[in-house]
Amino acid sequence: MSFFKIIKYWFTEATHFEGTIVASERIGTRIQKVTIALPSQIAEPFHIGCYIQTIAWGCIPRAYSVATADTRTFTILVSFSGGGAGARFFRDAVVGDKVTCYGPFDDFPYHYGTGRAKVFFATSTGVAPFRRMIEEAIKENVNSVLLLGSPKESDIAFKKEFEELSRKHPSFTFVPCVSDADASWSGARGYVTDQVNGKEEFLGKSDVYICGIPAMTFGVLGALKGIGVPKNQIFVQKFG
Repeated sequence: MSFFKIIKYWFTEATHFEGTIVASERIGTRIQKVTIALPSQIAEPFHIGCYIQTIAWGCIPRAYSVATADTRTFTILVSFSGGGAGARFFRDAVVGDKVTCYGPFDDFPYHYGTGRAKVFFATSTGVAPFRRMIEEAIKENVNSVLLLGSPKESDIAFKKEFEELSRKHPSFTFVPCVSDADASWSGARGYVTDQVNGKEEFLGKSDVYICGIPAMTFGVLGALKGIGVPKNQIFVQKFG
């Protein structure tokens, strides 16, 4: 579907609704975690891996992956790093504000039943669609690894939740990679692309999901191509 057809679909045919912000939480200095209530209860939560198109300032569309969802609300992560219209809108919005939303749209599904381990590469808010995918991998009883890049430890979204999941479920490994770490940081340093080294055999036998800034996405794709990971085992969030 062409870009112009997608835009036309968003504003003329796609399901849309007016949500209400019911919670807004700052994570570090770069991320806003926003929970939006649906206008009425739905039969089941939005699909895993879907995204919502929000309308900032009444006219500017911005796409956000759905991080968590139930039959009444859903949560998105908004990055301030680019200083764009969506970031400013959600930075200034308060509980009770209305948000026009289109979707949800499904283009980044979790692939069940492959029998392969799951490896998730993300930077910053790109971790959003993986929040629920990791839980699905745990339910499937397949090994999974989250490689999450962030400039600072304080900017890591869902850090406590991922640490708790890794403690409770040995099949899940959480590897936060901090590129501008303080001296006290004892975890991985550098970028998530560095994590390909030493994992070549594991990655070759895994389903690999990528969501984040273009530099990371293309860097990981290049590294995976270099070690021969089959294309049918690589899945990329396209709107990032």
